[in-house]
Amino acid sequence: MTEAQPTEAQPTEPAEKATPVTETTATTETAPAAEAASETTKAPAAESMESLMASHDAYEESFRELKRGEFLTGRVIQINDEGAMVDVGYKTEGFIPVNQMTHRKDADPRELLEVGQDVKVVVLKVNHSEGQVLLSKRQADVEAAWFTILEAHKSGEVLESTCVEQVKGGLIVDIGLRGFVPASHVDLRPVSDLSDYVGEVMKLKVLEVDQKRRKVVLSRKKALEDERDQLKEATLVELAEGQIVSGEVARLTNFGAFVNLGGVDGLVHISEMSWKRIKHPSEVVRVGESVDVRVLGVDKAKERISLSLKQARPDPWSDLESTFAIGSVVPGKVTKLAKNYAFVEVMDGIEGLVPLSELSEFRVSKSSDVLTVGQEVKVRVIDMKPDQRRMTLSVRQAESGISPNVSSSSSSSSQGGGFTIGDRLPDSLKQMLSDNEQ
Repeated sequence: MTEAQPTEAQPTEPAEKATPVTETTATTETAPAAEAASETTKAPAAESMESLMASHDAYEESFRELKRGEFLTGRVIQINDEGAMVDVGYKTEGFIPVNQMTHRKDADPRELLEVGQDVKVVVLKVNHSEGQVLLSKRQADVEAAWFTILEAHKSGEVLESTCVEQVKGGLIVDIGLRGFVPASHVDLRPVSDLSDYVGEVMKLKVLEVDQKRRKVVLSRKKALEDERDQLKEATLVELAEGQIVSGEVARLTNFGAFVNLGGVDGLVHISEMSWKRIKHPSEVVRVGESVDVRVLGVDKAKERISLSLKQARPDPWSDLESTFAIGSVVPGKVTKLAKNYAFVEVMDGIEGLVPLSELSEFRVSKSSDVLTVGQEVKVRVIDMKPDQRRMTLSVRQAESGISPNVSSSSSSSSQGGGFTIGDRLPDSLKQMLSDNEQ
């Protein structure tokens, strides 16, 4: 049987040689496919070899001995109330007790870690015989935090941290370790209630570091000052005369209001507060209010900015003729008295002048003889010059009707808070009239 097998195979060779052309053609057509098949066969083999070597390395790694104090990166595989199990590539998983997760008190492990999360840890203790590994995330965080803090102290970099507690004299923040922010460095202005900042994320700069005593002092005030200076520089570059910009009223004075435009304050002088006459800026705006203002001028060298509140709003004088007609009688309020005239406001921002001769049908020596500031009166519009921002009014003609020579009616006192001339006559003149009638 052994000798018969080659004899049966012999006819096969001549049969293949009987068609040389066909063989050549087949070889030519299938060569690329053969090469591709060869490459495809090699690729999985190479990948399989790399995978095998990686698995072998991981297997060998799992048998190496871990050392106390060693830094590792592991993956969280389970979390419970007591702590978290972490795969650190050792033959058994490591365990992080809840008190080794953070320096915060009463922390929930599930709020600190998630299953599948990569976490940096430090080996606290290893029991090789039982394959137990005790790990600390807290210690790893502290060491990483110290590195970050020292670098930030050197470079002046701003750090972000959450305020976790109010203590005597300041706040405690969590920067991977406990940092202290003195009360004087919490804000740009003195703070009355520090508890408002607990739970807030803060931007901080490192003031002082004492690594031996594990002491870090930080400042939110310094970070805010840096931020303000950057904003100021950007704002001064962008501002231009004529722009209308938004800001916030920062403070009020007797001569005007300061509006913060972003790191820098501009002054709205009291004369630019309103189209109407005011005595104090508080009549128009309040601290903290958002307002639109027009930029009147920018002195970048001195960091002085002049603003106008009224010029950012419609000018009531520009549309005056569509609101009032000459000869019309309108209500108004006395805003100012002088010897020879009085000012009466007929709408917000529009004051008209009443000459002494138009105050009363009777001769009076000064406006205060017949009017008082704040008094409501009826006036007739007798002249308008909007381009000159002037309006002339008459109390006398409004009270007496169309004809200025007609005596005033006593019923005018009941119309919109008006008055009769008799009510406003000086006592001496009243007595003279009474004596003459007798």
